[in-house]
Amino acid sequence: MEKPKIDYPCEWTYKIIGYEGDVVEKALPSVMGDVSYKFCTSNKSKTGKYTSFNLTVNVESEEKRIEIFNKIKKIPTVITIL
Repeated sequence: MEKPKIDYPCEWTYKIIGYEGDVVEKALPSVMGDVSYKFCTSNKSKTGKYTSFNLTVNVESEEKRIEIFNKIKKIPTVITIL
C-alpha cells in the first residue's frame, strides 16, 4: 500500500482519545511550545470514562507532524492518537 501524499505546510487534526480531559488540556502548552493550535472536545463514551478531543495545528513538514504526535502520546492520560 502506498503512503498518501501530503502537501506541506498544511492544517493537521489529531484525534486524541483519553481520560481526564483537563490533564490533557493542561499538558498541551508544554507539548506544543510556541506552536498555535485549536483544541476541543469531540465526544464522550457512554459511561463518560473516555473522551475524544480534536487538536488542530498547522504543520510545516512530516517531521514536525510526527514530532508533535510523539509528544502527545507521552501525556499520561492519552490512550491513543489517530
